Amino acid sequence: AHQGVGLGHEFLRHVERTRVLVHLVEPEPMDQTDPLKNYRSIRDELRLYNPELAERPELIVVSKCELPTAEETASRLDDALEEPVRRISAVTGTGLGELIGATLVALSETDPP
Repeated sequence: AHQGVGLGHEFLRHVERTRVLVHLVEPEPMDQTDPLKNYRSIRDELRLYNPELAERPELIVVSKCELPTAEETASRLDDALEEPVRRISAVTGTGLGELIGATLVALSETDPP
């Protein structure tokens, strides 16, 4: 994507207009890929496209926390990244209010790009 190939380039141009990144990590990707590797891959693409994007405030969120593997995924991310990892579920509503609050705080503390 960072090389201007495919739909990813269009997405990265859109991301440049954001002040805060909310990175949703799926605990059980349909393609059986590793959620931590997927997270790191996206972070690498951001950095390669525009190093400033990798410096933007970010909230890391494991979605679908009602799934059995979600807590393990969140714990792996917690350990590997040494940053807070939030857990949400659109199905149960878990963590949504906290995520909205954290997003509002992050936005209030960040100047426009």
